[in-house]
Amino acid sequence: MSAGLPHGWAEVPLGELLREPLAAGRSGQAVQGGVPVLRLPALRSATVDLAESREGPLASVAEAANLLIRTGDILLSRNGGPEARVGQAALVRETNGPTMYPGTMVRVRVDERLIDPEYLVLAWESRAVRRQIDSSVRQGAGLHRIAARDLERVRLPLPPRSEQERIKTSLAFWLARVAEEEAAVRDTLRQMEDLRTLVIDHGVLGHTTTGPHAGPEPSTTAHRAPLPAVPVGWHWVALGELAEVVRGPMADSRRAGEPHEVAVGSLRPAEFRGEQWAPDQMPTMQLDARKAEANRLSPGDVLFVLRGEPDSVGLARVWEQDASHRMYVPNHHVARVRMTRDILHPRLLALYANGPGRRQLQGAARNTAGLASLGLDQLRRTPVPVPPLAEQDALVASLEARDGELTAATASAEGALAMADRLRDGCREQALAGRLPHSALPSSENNVLLEGAVTVPPMTPARRRPVNRPSEVERRAERLWSSFPRLSDDGLTALEYGEQVTYLLFFKAAQELRHRPLNRVDVLGHDAWDELTLREGTELTQYYGALLAELGERGGVVGRIFHKAHNRLRHPARLQNLIQQVREGLSWWGERPEWRAPVFDAFLARCAQDHRTAAGQYFTNRELIDAIVACTRPTVEDTIVDPAAGTGGFLVRSFEHIARQLPPGVPPVQRERLSNGAIRGTELVDATARLATMNLFLHGVEPLDGDRAAIEVRDSLTVSPGHRRATLILTDPPLGQRRSTTSSTGAPDLNGAEALAFARPDFWAATNNQQLNFLQHVYTLLEIGGQAAVVVPDGLLFMTGAGERVRRQLLKQCDVHTLLRLPTGFSRSFSGVRLNVLFFEKATARPDGSPATRRLWVYDARAEHPTVADSPGFSLDAFVAAYRPGHPPDTRAASSLFKPYSVGALLARPGVNLDLGAYSREEEPADAPEPHLIAQQISGQLEDAWRRFARLAEELTPPRGARTFRSG
Repeated sequence: MSAGLPHGWAEVPLGELLREPLAAGRSGQAVQGGVPVLRLPALRSATVDLAESREGPLASVAEAANLLIRTGDILLSRNGGPEARVGQAALVRETNGPTMYPGTMVRVRVDERLIDPEYLVLAWESRAVRRQIDSSVRQGAGLHRIAARDLERVRLPLPPRSEQERIKTSLAFWLARVAEEEAAVRDTLRQMEDLRTLVIDHGVLGHTTTGPHAGPEPSTTAHRAPLPAVPVGWHWVALGELAEVVRGPMADSRRAGEPHEVAVGSLRPAEFRGEQWAPDQMPTMQLDARKAEANRLSPGDVLFVLRGEPDSVGLARVWEQDASHRMYVPNHHVARVRMTRDILHPRLLALYANGPGRRQLQGAARNTAGLASLGLDQLRRTPVPVPPLAEQDALVASLEARDGELTAATASAEGALAMADRLRDGCREQALAGRLPHSALPSSENNVLLEGAVTVPPMTPARRRPVNRPSEVERRAERLWSSFPRLSDDGLTALEYGEQVTYLLFFKAAQELRHRPLNRVDVLGHDAWDELTLREGTELTQYYGALLAELGERGGVVGRIFHKAHNRLRHPARLQNLIQQVREGLSWWGERPEWRAPVFDAFLARCAQDHRTAAGQYFTNRELIDAIVACTRPTVEDTIVDPAAGTGGFLVRSFEHIARQLPPGVPPVQRERLSNGAIRGTELVDATARLATMNLFLHGVEPLDGDRAAIEVRDSLTVSPGHRRATLILTDPPLGQRRSTTSSTGAPDLNGAEALAFARPDFWAATNNQQLNFLQHVYTLLEIGGQAAVVVPDGLLFMTGAGERVRRQLLKQCDVHTLLRLPTGFSRSFSGVRLNVLFFEKATARPDGSPATRRLWVYDARAEHPTVADSPGFSLDAFVAAYRPGHPPDTRAASSLFKPYSVGALLARPGVNLDLGAYSREEEPADAPEPHLIAQQISGQLEDAWRRFARLAEELTPPRGARTFRSG
């Protein structure tokens, strides 16, 4: 545990910090008026709860003198409870009278010159200490226990005494901040629930309609208060006039075993708690066959709880299971409501019953001995609002859509809230490693050297590789970039600057093709580069704007580069300076053609480093691309596709790999197919697509005068692949949720865009998670036997719901053979997101239905390099070597970083969780992430909830001039 501790810290056993030996308490039969003794629940938090006590076995304080606690004592649980509580520590902050501790606890009194008791309790909660305790716990006679000598051996991180004070202060500050934000999120969740109730209430009573409303209707005999007003055309009708209302049957134990008895599933009130029915978990009861058939549930039946806890009575759910293999009936505490006329949508009835109608039903229920019950006659007399039949489908769809949006927003906020404990844990771990921010630096005051303590020497800087001076290519790229800082002051983004440079590079390339001695190609029909360099002022901007517009109307490669092109430099002087800068930066263009592609590569990488905008999301780390290409080994026979092409990095590197490995004697037709559809990509954003097209041209993938561009601009996910399949797909899909709008530059609108749940008939699951949708899309694009490498975030490996379904199907339908876990730092635009690469091959269906995956090899590059920034020598070469490109996975060798998991074990994991490490034991908790990364993830969750509510607020705002319910 000493590795990585700051200078001046030590790793010390608890036994060397004691002022007196550990002392066990005493238990026994309580005596009347005995000295209070603590109970184990007193140690549930970091502070001893003195209220958790009882009468003890000793009658006088004198007898208990050696067992009394005092302020500053630390109590440790040693046995008597479940394993999670063994070894738990709590500090006695104050006493309110004589109190002793039991035999299930050990008292710790430390030398406060060496360690602060409060700091010890903090350190005791760390994961490293917890692992030491767990390894020493023994079980016997159904109890868990730990020996005092094992507690004394537990090693703690010990900073200087003055630093302990600063750690306590700093950690208290950050934990208070977390608690404050947690309270704010909880308050938001309460407001969300209030909003959900209000939205449903208004919807089912027609308060969201803009037409006139009838006045309040008189009450019925069952309800004395006037019924709420509803729109004209709506009516209040007693439920018994619309539907058959019956109570579920009771099992008759006297008739058990008769020949006409059948086993049926019994739906109890407890089954109403989940979001979905779980028929396979419902208990079975025996019923007469005729009675079972008469009470059988059918899709569309609405079920009401008649008896149970007061807050559950009146709860309604629609039965939508079409279970032909088994019969289900409601039990005696549940009513079945079946519509006798096609007059009210069952789901609309359930929405009303769980909204405004619920309060009426609970008010009519009788309460006895903590339970409530509702009679069938009361349920039948309950009035329900009935809209015109033609409006009901649209009303149900609207209400369920809004309810779904609120559910998703609530889930985002709850997800953020659930991460608060992880954030606290991360703060604690960082504090105990000396890395939690605080304002003071450690000093050497009051330090006491311990005999036998392991002192951590000053950390020596990691050996760095020699830093090469910038190459000529990098200097040329920096020259192209040098105008951006000045132009960014005018609001120009890195992506927009890259566009303008791309246009000028195109004109320079077109000039060269027009004037070269052999094989001349006149792409434009005139020399646009010369025209631009000769013009000035307003004439320049007018000519430039007209030129961009004219070229944008063309087809092929030219049309792709200039589609929707605009001059973002409104001031003529700015444009003229940029042209001059590019002309000076391209002085080498004719002399060193081999620099063109590398310089543009370096220029794109420089654009991606602009963290003020989201430009980095379109650029994949070049080292990662090279490693993936080296593993997948594209060939001239492949059809290579990237459905989220970005700037074309995967396509360019695949082409270069093929060119290097091209064997002699390859027919020209095979070479030409690479430029005629064998390498292609799709990109949603025009600006990025033009950068990608220029990138492909400069690397020789396609000519400027090509009739069909390799990059297609559209939403990849909206179109099924049809017959255009691929043998190799390499892609880094965008992070986040699917959005319905784009900004004026063509980039996704991250602020006001709508998150859409996306469904395609050839997908396994409908979801608004873009990574899951792209993963399914990649599967549909692949030919049988085709391979893919897809970059995915950590969340895709363990997210529930749609995530579980997609992972399960992927393991079954494909040979998912490799998972590369990357250190933090490979995502350019989302610094807190950790990425992975999934390698798989699409397989034919097996006759026996067994999964196509046999075992998944996990390479954990994070184990030795948690972040790229802290690992200047980091490289993926070791992964490529372990991958063994061109060889079957079965020939690989397992190591501390590379471990295989059988598909049976993967499918058996809860939720098909693929969040696996290479060599740490699965039962051990993972290291706590750094707090700032957890906070970023929480921020993302809350930001998603905020976007959803912003959209909902817009939807709920009535049109200007519309007549609302309140305005009459």
